[in-house]
Amino acid sequence: MKPAKTKTAKRRIFELDLLRGLFIVIIIIDHLQFWPSPLRYITGEGRLWVSAAEGFFLISGLLIGYIRAYKGKGKPLKDLTKLLAKRAGLLYVWGAGITIILTLLTLWSGDRDLLPDLPTPEQMATPFTLLWSVLTMQYFNPWIYFLRLYAIMLLATPIFLWLLRKGYERMVPVLIAAVYLAGFAINEQALQWQALFFGAALIGYHLEAIAAWFRARPVIKTVVAAGTIGLTALTMALSFFFVLGWDKVEDPSWELMGREAYVEIREDLDPLFVLAPFAFGRLVLSFLWFGGLLFLFHVGKKYFMKLAGWLLIPLGESSLSAYILHALLLPIIVIFLAPGSSGFNTLAGIACVLLIWVLIRQPWISKIIPR
Repeated sequence: MKPAKTKTAKRRIFELDLLRGLFIVIIIIDHLQFWPSPLRYITGEGRLWVSAAEGFFLISGLLIGYIRAYKGKGKPLKDLTKLLAKRAGLLYVWGAGITIILTLLTLWSGDRDLLPDLPTPEQMATPFTLLWSVLTMQYFNPWIYFLRLYAIMLLATPIFLWLLRKGYERMVPVLIAAVYLAGFAINEQALQWQALFFGAALIGYHLEAIAAWFRARPVIKTVVAAGTIGLTALTMALSFFFVLGWDKVEDPSWELMGREAYVEIREDLDPLFVLAPFAFGRLVLSFLWFGGLLFLFHVGKKYFMKLAGWLLIPLGESSLSAYILHALLLPIIVIFLAPGSSGFNTLAGIACVLLIWVLIRQPWISKIIPR
């Protein structure tokens, strides 16, 4: 009698789904910009030394390395290239379309305090120049900018895959560094952000080996996890204080640090973590914070699943849909609603997150919006 065939279930990395869900929640609340609110202690108002956008991008790169480079190493590169190009084209169309919609909506509303920045006057000189700026990706709306970066990364991924398959892995970090520096020379953010994406992709390519190495050395794993989580918590606290600590410094009862010392330290620290251009300090700290959060969610996975899995897992599994939806819905919300009291702002932030959580669970959404 032949043994019954069993289906091998795909092993999801739930820590990554939880993290992606968390990053989406933070992005929604930060883009809403309804402050003051205690939610700032979760999100940092999107102003810390590293934002959720970097984490979102790191996960995308990690999964490309794990799924396309490692698990897909037996598939023809030609097929993978077509698949990646098709995906990049889809994201480009959605990004360009939403950018045009949001630009027109912003111009129509007139009240632009909470809406993303418009294109430059040169890019908006005529309808043709505006359209050309969007189609050539010289301008993408800040609330959908991830799609521009991700589309470019997907188009470049076949080169990454080819280098790995040809045994040129040692060249990859050198090329990442060279392209990162070139991004400063020509002022192109995609070339700077690729260091995050392909650096994470390289880790994803070795993810199974790294996990196996740690499993065989539980003591080292515990020490590294505790150290990374601790250092992440410390630098996050410092970032929060040196970015959002003005209320403390200007409080007469605060004796830890005076205003002058605070300003002097910030003058030295701020340039290390600039977003545009993407500073090297921000790049390094992005990997640290991501590693710390990943270890934290790995160690406390059962706890986080019970506490927030109902919210974070659906958002994480459909993170791209949630990201696109937030760019379509938030502008309408901020046009008709304004920030108010701390309680109102908190409820508004939670309501926006739950609205998107409800929408991504609707079957018709997945048929329209890419996941």
